[in-house]
Amino acid sequence: MQWTTIQLLLPGAPKLPLLLSATHEEREVPDTGRIKSTLHPEASAVVFEADLRRAVSDELPFYAEIDRAQAIMLERVGLINRGLVKKLLVELDRLEVEGFHSVAASPAPRGSYLAYEDHLRSVIGKEASNLHLGRSRNDINATLVKLRLRAPYQELVGELLELLRVLCGRARAHLETVFPLHTHRQPALPSTFAHHLAAFAVALARDLDALMAVHPLLNRSCLGACVGGGTTLPILPDLTARLLGFVTSPINSIDSVASRDLVLRLLAGSAILGSNLSRIAETLLLWVGEAGLASLPDELVGSSSAMPHKRNPFLLEQVQGKAGAITGCLVAAVTGMHSTPFTNCVAVGTEATRQVWSGIDNSIGSVRLIRLCFSRLTVEKDAASAMLERSFVNAMEMATRLAVDGDLDFRSAHHKVGQLVTTAVECGAPNLLAITHGDRMLDPDESLAPDVIARTARSGGGPASEAVVAVLDQLERSIERSAGVLSHIRSGWCHGREELRSAIASFDGRTTL
Repeated sequence: MQWTTIQLLLPGAPKLPLLLSATHEEREVPDTGRIKSTLHPEASAVVFEADLRRAVSDELPFYAEIDRAQAIMLERVGLINRGLVKKLLVELDRLEVEGFHSVAASPAPRGSYLAYEDHLRSVIGKEASNLHLGRSRNDINATLVKLRLRAPYQELVGELLELLRVLCGRARAHLETVFPLHTHRQPALPSTFAHHLAAFAVALARDLDALMAVHPLLNRSCLGACVGGGTTLPILPDLTARLLGFVTSPINSIDSVASRDLVLRLLAGSAILGSNLSRIAETLLLWVGEAGLASLPDELVGSSSAMPHKRNPFLLEQVQGKAGAITGCLVAAVTGMHSTPFTNCVAVGTEATRQVWSGIDNSIGSVRLIRLCFSRLTVEKDAASAMLERSFVNAMEMATRLAVDGDLDFRSAHHKVGQLVTTAVECGAPNLLAITHGDRMLDPDESLAPDVIARTARSGGGPASEAVVAVLDQLERSIERSAGVLSHIRSGWCHGREELRSAIASFDGRTTL
């Protein structure tokens, strides 16, 4: 048995040598040298998974990818040898092919990462732990979160881009489709269906901007920050960052392991997006409900278990419910991070961060459901026209013209038109189609028909087709710019993977995944 001598230095005490067995890691009872037992079983059941089945998809593939990059880097700076790297790469490939079953079948009394490391040590030898030179679980887990976020981030942004394209495309098809604008759930003004869809798209485009704004954080590696104090070793964080597809390496080691504001920013953007989607869903529920202004096909509604006549637009209610869940994830994450020390912290890195997965999943689902509804929504044009004709939606325009063309101020004109509406309602008149001012009939070119009002309301972003088209042109340019940025981000991630595979292939006698 080999022994290593180290010195224990205590103030005022003689130098006392300690003899440590080089094989102490192989004892049956885990012994870190400082802690001689595993975590209490009841505590372990709370903080660790009972088995590693979830880790097979959520963590282990990312540990392996980080280890590949780490091994390449450590060999390049001379901290480990090529033989160890080759053995490690072969085992990581084998684990990936088998779906990490060997690790998942192992006990994990100290969590998934140490179970994974223990497996490598058991297969490769104790020198496998030298992969941990210049790093810790702190910077590994911070990096893993960003790697794991790539796929759902792409999916969410991609779904939102597709929803915006659907809205813009359908708006162009309905530039002349007159449609009532509601306030306080009552028909209020003449508008168009395109005007409404453009409004939804303008709001959602801001949500897209907010989500796109976080990608620089997503593209900054944390690997190399180690525990939070960096390292005295001559590692190459820029290299590991590049091999993993990141744009930049850590700029401050404390911030790298302490901060998860990426999670908060993604959840905040998702929560606002969810809020907007819930409001849009409520508007659609108004349209497809008793108002009958639009309808959804059979494949996007549900039946009642008791009432044969029902066609329930329950998908829109799903969107509303998911929006609340996303907000709950944001609140839980913010609260979990609040008033914690600015260093690596389990409350931040584990408990608060776990909220992001459910939050993004609900966001993706909400966007997808709304997109499906808009792509298959049918506008009931006759019902929309009938509502416009019977709802006095031209009353504001009438008051405006009385003030502009007559001798009444606007408030007096407002009062006069209100009286006319009251009289018309009492007499059962269907609408106010024309008025007189004094003895003069308003010019026929000043028609108060709802479609004419909608067609001529150009100012202030109104429903006139040329105004809506201008908005759609701007939106579509912005959508394609964002799509280009997302494509560039994705290309960077793919390029990093290709560079890592190329570096792996440089080790003789290997086949790469």
